[in-house]
Amino acid sequence: MNPTKIHFLFFIAILILFSFTLLQEALSQESAEQLYEAALFKKEAEGNLEGAIEIFRKIIAEFPENRKIAAKAQLQIGLCYEKLGLKEAQKAFQNVVDNYPEQTEMVNVAKQKLSRLLRAKTVIEKGDKRLRMRKVFTGHPRDFVGTPSPDGRYLSTVDWETGDLAIKEIPTGKLRRLTHKESRKKSQEYAFLSIWSPDGKKVAYSWLNEEEFFELRIIGLDGAEPRILYRNKEKFLVQPFEWSPDGKHILAGLGEYQRITQIATISVLDGSVHILKEGLINSGLYSSDGNFIIYDFVSIAQESRGSDIALLPVQGGEEISLVKHPAHDFSLCWDLQGERLLFMSDRTGNMDIWALEVQDGKPQGKPYLIKKNMGRISPLGFTESGALYYEIYTSMEDVYTATLDLEQNSLLALPSRAESLFIGANGSPDFSPDGKYLAYISKRTFGPGRFEPLAICILSLESGIKRELFPDLENMRFIRWSADGKNFFSFGFDKKGLKGLYSIDAQTGEVDLILKCKILEEFIPEIDVFPDGKKIVYKKYKRAKAGTGSIMSIRVRDIQSGKEEEIYHEENASESHHVALSSDGKWIAFDDIDSRWILKVIRVTGGDSRELCRTRSGESLSSFDWRPDSREIFFTKWIKGKKLTQLWRLSLEGEEPQRIELPIRVMREFCFHPDGKRIAFSAAYREVEIWVMENLLRLKKVEKIFK
Repeated sequence: MNPTKIHFLFFIAILILFSFTLLQEALSQESAEQLYEAALFKKEAEGNLEGAIEIFRKIIAEFPENRKIAAKAQLQIGLCYEKLGLKEAQKAFQNVVDNYPEQTEMVNVAKQKLSRLLRAKTVIEKGDKRLRMRKVFTGHPRDFVGTPSPDGRYLSTVDWETGDLAIKEIPTGKLRRLTHKESRKKSQEYAFLSIWSPDGKKVAYSWLNEEEFFELRIIGLDGAEPRILYRNKEKFLVQPFEWSPDGKHILAGLGEYQRITQIATISVLDGSVHILKEGLINSGLYSSDGNFIIYDFVSIAQESRGSDIALLPVQGGEEISLVKHPAHDFSLCWDLQGERLLFMSDRTGNMDIWALEVQDGKPQGKPYLIKKNMGRISPLGFTESGALYYEIYTSMEDVYTATLDLEQNSLLALPSRAESLFIGANGSPDFSPDGKYLAYISKRTFGPGRFEPLAICILSLESGIKRELFPDLENMRFIRWSADGKNFFSFGFDKKGLKGLYSIDAQTGEVDLILKCKILEEFIPEIDVFPDGKKIVYKKYKRAKAGTGSIMSIRVRDIQSGKEEEIYHEENASESHHVALSSDGKWIAFDDIDSRWILKVIRVTGGDSRELCRTRSGESLSSFDWRPDSREIFFTKWIKGKKLTQLWRLSLEGEEPQRIELPIRVMREFCFHPDGKRIAFSAAYREVEIWVMENLLRLKKVEKIFK
């Protein structure tokens, strides 16, 4: 063999070996990235922090040579431990600094976290008067709808198993019911918002009665029977804000469905009512001497749709503006000396705590910042020592897309998150009829426990470019594309409280009411659109008399003429959620409940409904959709005991359902892409943390704190 050929073969062998090495590294890199994405999904979409930590540790152990991704995994371990409130967070962040010094980005983040942890540790150990914060409880958002007792021993709340007013002991979490009603199955009455009397011996609370409007009641901690203080059938809503310092009156908001339109004082002695102010009121409180009312309100004239704070003498007199700013401002409390009003504002772009000096009911100077970056919180109230109890919303809900492997009944790859900027509050996905866009609702936090505005995000699946619409609606339950892609349909409220089904222009966001619903009686949980775009099908509930359930009907409506035809009718129905139209427009699928959840179908032309499947005890249907151009329905089933969702496919011919293997614990609001392979869904977990902040009322200006 000549030397030239030998050299050539040697060169080819070296090239193959080098290529093989690069391939191995690429496969290793891909595997590490896949594990990292799986861990992030478990952390962010499922809220399973312990499970995420295990995967991040696996990355560090199996891919030590990939130092960038190993450093990222180590940093994520620290973030998970920090969220869990565990001491291991400090060690995890220190490992990033010590073991990956060349990974500058991760090291800088770890150093910032270490600095905050060490500063907080120093404050606690010294026991000084600097700001201290600690977590008290973790639970579902609906678990905490009350206030702390003046002595800080209890939180008032609701036992949702029965609907009774209850108090939760701090820090044991032991629950004691103050009222003793029948079970929720026998009585739909329940307690809601509650406040403590100044001496801590009584609780005032709102109560939804059997006539389905709220009353204001008072009960003592001694177990005495509750006393109805105020009831007005013409005013659906009564929300207690605060007791007067002398305990003789209760400041309350009165209003219609989902909105407070009056602020009033109600006598504890005889229930007499004195209206102080008309308008869209958010909340109110007494001044420390009881001579003034401070309330925050929404100004209709404000283009920014912000909220301001004003002061009103209890005995009558002119209203005094305290805080007027385009931002959203919400009153918190008075300081210990009663000379400063503390309030929350998002004027810096984040929700911060500000203070304003007030003397004799008049503002002195300008507001100043005392605590930055409070985040997504909702204040519960102060104790007599000045400790602030508040909620931190750690719930996450986001929209994801994925592709089904229909042969293997699984996903081809891990789901991809649609939203990259406003993470944690996105839902109700729907693909456009041409399959080029994905639309979903995004909630934007602007105040304590409130969301506004609601944006409709329209994401191009080809370019990844997103545009946003901000319809003039206070609430949107869902969005559905029209057949021509020019509009959306949604059920909600406008700014005047008008409730019904709206059409929303997909280019301008302008809204048009197409079906009005009665405020307290009717609602539409979901609709679907016929292929020809001329009609819609929707499920409608009308609440009947107390104790008799609701009337459920499925209707087909001509969009242009408004003419309707009832396809299905059921008396005394339990309220389920969904309705879906087959792609050929011939079948309607809907869920129903007797003792179990049932998936049914009925022809668009009417007739008898047919049961396709029935859940077991502890299971419920959470969503479903028809696979385009097929006679299959895919549905999601929530398993309460296991706290997970399963995806199933079911033929219209009645064959046994087949389960789809998923790497997802909680899947909601499932829908198909027109190609019949891609899907979109929201994944969510519901959680809130209760924290207490001590020494807030002693803080001065931010400039002085950091000198």
